[in-house]
Amino acid sequence: MKPMGSPIRPASAPTKSFRFSLSELSGALADLGVMLPLLLALIRLNGLNATASFVGVGLAYLLTAFVYQLPIPVQPLKSVSALAIALGLPPVIIVSGAIWNAVAFLGMGLTGADRWVRKAFPPPVVRGIQLGLAYLLIRSAWKLAFGLHPGWEGGFDLGGWRLDWATVLVGGSLLLLLLLQRRKPGWAALSLVLFGVGVSGLHLGLPPLSLRLHLPPMWPFTPDGDQLLQGLWLLAVPQIPLSLGNSIYATADAARQYFGKRAQAVSERRLMLTMGVNDAIAATLGGLPVCHGSGGLTAHVRLGARSGGAPLMLGLGFLGLGLFAGESSMRVFGLIPFPVLGVLLAYVGVQHALLARDLRGAWALSTAGLVLILTILTGNLGVGFISGSVFHAVWSWISERMMT
Repeated sequence: MKPMGSPIRPASAPTKSFRFSLSELSGALADLGVMLPLLLALIRLNGLNATASFVGVGLAYLLTAFVYQLPIPVQPLKSVSALAIALGLPPVIIVSGAIWNAVAFLGMGLTGADRWVRKAFPPPVVRGIQLGLAYLLIRSAWKLAFGLHPGWEGGFDLGGWRLDWATVLVGGSLLLLLLLQRRKPGWAALSLVLFGVGVSGLHLGLPPLSLRLHLPPMWPFTPDGDQLLQGLWLLAVPQIPLSLGNSIYATADAARQYFGKRAQAVSERRLMLTMGVNDAIAATLGGLPVCHGSGGLTAHVRLGARSGGAPLMLGLGFLGLGLFAGESSMRVFGLIPFPVLGVLLAYVGVQHALLARDLRGAWALSTAGLVLILTILTGNLGVGFISGSVFHAVWSWISERMMT
């Protein structure tokens, strides 16, 4: 198996720490397929404050941009978000989960515990995590592309043919993506977003937008003991192992593959620290708990981003919308149809699976395959990689005994 530090260099990678171009902006937008559905759902269904959430995400992107100077992503905590939505948890419990995540990752980063934790994440397990995440991204993409979305019922008449809106949006996005991947790959994500906004504006009309200063609250929630306990058991305990696998070890590995020596700053310990700080900011504002993610890094890189300019531009965008649009920012992002985001997400899933193409040998293939199969069967990446880690450890122990 190829060493963890072997880079897969993107074409014509620049050496600038911050680059501002259409390609960089397009790469920045490529990860919205993960961010927007969960962010909008938590605001609409769970009552998270929109200003606090958008400002918190913006600050997290800015911190990430300046610390790494590479297109390292910021994403919602997926297990926390999914459980909060499914259980209908109030904002104070979500904030409690963010507090525990901040404590856990700041604690591990400050004490250097990554040196011991990394033993549970050998290369084959990391590759399995990346494959499992690729499957989950593609599965989510299908739901985004062909789910029922308000305002997009019915269809579009074209020369006597009746096409439903999902077919129009998915078909148009796929055609545009394929054409641009051959000619202007760095513009693909931006072009798909503009295509979606254009169709949305023609079909639904442009929403009203009021611009005035909206300041996020500070410490809007002070969880009591029972709420902190719920945040720990319901949200943090399921999330922390998943974050270690995908947000820390798989992200650091993907950064080394894509950027080689330029990714020296993207260490597991530093990712723990920035993730902990970002969740501390989320808890302070009462906003969206966030993490990093290897799939988000693939999204940024494969669709044009090569520097810290991508997270910097996206951070300024979220921050500006949160501060000056407030609740209206929901309407701005609501212009991007979910089927368009689904096409972007499916492309990212396929590209992310390619990170595992260096797997060699029965041991590595079996370990990664086990993680993938269990993720498919359970829908839970955490179950997959914990089982893969145990399998890898047992196989290593047996192999060592047989050689002695």
